[in-house]
Formats: sequence, C-alpha cells, structure tokens
Amino acid sequence: MNTTLDWHVTITSPYTPGNVDAAIGHLERVLSAEGANSLFGQTYWRTRVQQVSATRGLQRGQRARLERLMKLLSEAGCVQAFAR
Repeated sequence: MNTTLDWHVTITSPYTPGNVDAAIGHLERVLSAEGANSLFGQTYWRTRVQQVSATRGLQRGQRARLERLMKLLSEAGCVQAFAR
C-alpha cells in the first residue's frame, strides 16, 4: 500500500503481514531506548513509522502500536521545541 504524505511524497512499505511485527518491535525498542533524540532524528523515525503503517493488512493491535510510536515522536518533538 502506498501512503501519500503532506508534502506529496509517496511511501511504499517493504513489509508484509508476516514480518511487520519484527519491524514494529524494532521501532519500539529503538525509540524507547534512544527516544526521538537518536542519531537519525525525528524526521527519519517518523518516516520509518509511516513506512510500516503503509503495510497492507495491518491488524488493529499493530495499528495501535504504530499510533503509540507516532504519539511518542510527537511528544518528543514538543519537548525539543520547548527546550530551545
């Protein structure tokens, strides 16, 4: 499935229902350990979450996990902006 972002970039997911849990788990581990302040930055991680979200056939629980990750990134962005 393709997802068109606000800036008219299309993201295609390389994941399948069979391997998407591993991708979500990886994102959860990295973002909980490093937060959105990692080496790659928020834009990179937000794009990765959106890429996984574009996977066809996601289950409700998987979508909920991805929504939590996006919320985590949004909250970290607010903290970063406030700290400046």
